[in-house]
Amino acid sequence: MSKIIVYELNEVPWRVVDTFVSQFPKSAFAEILKESLQYTTHTKDSGELHPWTTWPTFHRGVYNDTHQITFLNQEIHTSYKPIWELLAENNIPVGVFGSLQSWPVPGRGRYDFYVPDTFAKDPQTLPAALEAFQRFNLAQTRRDGGVVAKGVSLSFQSIKDIIEMFKNGLTRRTFFVLVRQLIRELLNKNFRNIRSIYQSPVAFDLFFHLLQSTKPPYVSFFTNHVAGMMHRYWKYLYPEDFHYTLKGNDDYFRHNTILRAMEMADEQLKKLKSFADQEGYAILIAASMGQEAIDRGEYLGQLHITNMDKFYEAIEYTGIVKNNLAMSPDFSFEFEDKKDLKVFQNGVLNLTDGNGTPVFGFKESGLTLNINLQTTVKLVKSGGFYRNQKGEKLSFEDLGISIEPRDLGTGYHQPEGIAIFYKKGIVASNERVTIESIEVAPTLLSLFDVPLPDYMKKPVKGILSPLNGVV
Repeated sequence: MSKIIVYELNEVPWRVVDTFVSQFPKSAFAEILKESLQYTTHTKDSGELHPWTTWPTFHRGVYNDTHQITFLNQEIHTSYKPIWELLAENNIPVGVFGSLQSWPVPGRGRYDFYVPDTFAKDPQTLPAALEAFQRFNLAQTRRDGGVVAKGVSLSFQSIKDIIEMFKNGLTRRTFFVLVRQLIRELLNKNFRNIRSIYQSPVAFDLFFHLLQSTKPPYVSFFTNHVAGMMHRYWKYLYPEDFHYTLKGNDDYFRHNTILRAMEMADEQLKKLKSFADQEGYAILIAASMGQEAIDRGEYLGQLHITNMDKFYEAIEYTGIVKNNLAMSPDFSFEFEDKKDLKVFQNGVLNLTDGNGTPVFGFKESGLTLNINLQTTVKLVKSGGFYRNQKGEKLSFEDLGISIEPRDLGTGYHQPEGIAIFYKKGIVASNERVTIESIEVAPTLLSLFDVPLPDYMKKPVKGILSPLNGVV
């Protein structure tokens, strides 16, 4: 039976990979590229590209107009199943760790382990011992958003969870790396802006421990840590895209952040490569899309809802609502019935700018509602919104909204990602032929001789034989 590790390196394009390899020619990335089949993936998802849509496309082999997955924590009712469900239901052992839109834990199928994504609605995992990690992980996701608070405040539960994580794979080395990071934050505020990347080594420790102990034929591991740094600091790694010249220590710190994040990924790939070579696994390093430079013009900060009680009061909503995790500038709300959802939605629609135009966008699925506040300079300068189209102006403070002094995002989504198929001893090809992102799922399924659903395209030629060991 084939065996493959899918390393989901969110939003990393070839340009960043090549930059890293040119600066670190002895890296694991460099070694893997020497023995790999390299492709450029292209997604044809409609609308604005987001990872919570492009990864379901990658996993399900159909585009978003078909699978209809458009925001985090929406209700998902689709017959288009992800790779791992099709394999597990065909009696092939699977391990999933953090893949986007993987909540909830499946009720049937062969799963050696299953840890849903970092935006899950609850900390449920398989095995249950990993709930300590997921509880801590979800708490950090909610706490460390666009602006990271100074220092760390740990509850008694968080301390208990960290102790439990040591029993499930967290290494002393990673723990000391985290401590070093916190000390650096005290000495240099720039380090606070990269705190989010340190969720990845913690997650990887536990994932790698599970991989070594269970060795399922199909495993996936998702990491977002490079994507976050590209969004913030693309301009400083590629100043030529903006006709910019680096100046001062802060600029050079930012210049190194994406490479610092890539080094972290490289350390993980070094371990995976050694394990794969020993155990006969193939590795797929993939991104469901990429990033490129974006010029956002004048920037005065990011509008963000920071006080939900004030926001509910401002939209005159008194019903029951659950605020689920989402990526800024999105917010995901869950309701007990459709009536409450519509009352809430109408309340948000009643918030308008000076021209009477609603300031939030909407996406709806079942009893979940996603709202999106796209910050503009005009909105920030306005100081607030109008309610009920009565000329009644509410300040940002009245609305529970803050202007967060985030870094100006200079990297943003574009449709081309990467697919690097590695297996020790295969005949390499660096042609980087472009394939559709929906072609990856049928290709992976075919490695396991699983019948392909009728809606999927045929596998990509030239991959199956090498990864099955027939060179």
